[in-house]
Amino acid sequence: MIFRSERPRANRGTQVGDKRSALDALSAGEKAAVLDELLAARPDLRQPAEAYAAQLLSGADRSAVAGDVADALQGLGVEELNTRAGYRPGRGYVHPAEAADEILDEVLQPFLDDLQRRAGLGMRSAAVELATGILLGLYNCRHGNSETLLEYCPDYAAERASGVVSDCARLGIELPAVELLDLMPEWSALLH
Repeated sequence: MIFRSERPRANRGTQVGDKRSALDALSAGEKAAVLDELLAARPDLRQPAEAYAAQLLSGADRSAVAGDVADALQGLGVEELNTRAGYRPGRGYVHPAEAADEILDEVLQPFLDDLQRRAGLGMRSAAVELATGILLGLYNCRHGNSETLLEYCPDYAAERASGVVSDCARLGIELPAVELLDLMPEWSALLH
């Protein structure tokens, strides 16, 4: 959210510092606000902006998604539990496995949200690629590495993969089952 105090009053399109663009210095949220303002001021730009947005959303690289999912889940060290497990005022005792599960879910959720968003926009092929990437990333985490949160949740990857398969069925996303069976032979029961 952009507060009124943060909205620019003058100096539209100026450079800051030594040839540095103000646009380049903006955060993602600020860039979104600039785009909204620009499209409101120039409705003729809406169609090309929509086309570019659709092109951006329609592409999904399953290998890149799989790598991102695996990196995100495997990148969480056990020290993450220090602030979430044990006795928590107002909540009581939180078992380390429960805390690990919650933290892992928080990291996986943006991928699941993106899957629902693309499916909701009718971008089926992108949703299929994204779902396949999520499943492959989870498959790569199935053995839970030591010194990561996955070691506290040995069934995490399989349980979440089952949820992804269910979500896909609910969203009308047809997964490439034969291909996934080849890529994830240990999870053949999950895909049938």
